[in-house]
Amino acid sequence: MIGMVFKAVVVIAIVVMITAVIGVFIMAGVAGTHDVVPIPVPSYSYIANQLGPVDYVDCYRVPLEFTTYIKLDTVIEHAFHKGEREVYRDEREVVYEGHALGLQYFLSYILDRRTGPATLSIATAVRIEEKKGQRYWKVLRPIYRRFAPFMLDRMAQSAPD
Repeated sequence: MIGMVFKAVVVIAIVVMITAVIGVFIMAGVAGTHDVVPIPVPSYSYIANQLGPVDYVDCYRVPLEFTTYIKLDTVIEHAFHKGEREVYRDEREVVYEGHALGLQYFLSYILDRRTGPATLSIATAVRIEEKKGQRYWKVLRPIYRRFAPFMLDRMAQSAPD
């Protein structure tokens, strides 16, 4: 009896995970990401200079032609994820650190008002600490590559007036 219940729970969990993954891909594909583009991590970024070796790094940028992010604090209020703690902040960048199932990650929100138009970027770095982190990231990475540009686009669109 317990074996059947366990099998049922496992099957339900797998169906829910598959549905969630398909949902993220459909959501990101249908909604689009407008002007979000992948870029190299800016050379002035904390992620580019202070972290040392990492197993994964990416960065996405969106122009802020019609939005009003003026201060980094406003960006932080609208950030879709802030990790467990803030590890760095200056006038244009804030970096958060977090841990998840055998890996350590860093999220950097960069508001660059020196360009015309201003841009908002999110850079991510992942350091795998354990074998289970490697397996976890292998599953999560393709989802994250769709989710991060989608959420950055939503942040740009939801900027305060």
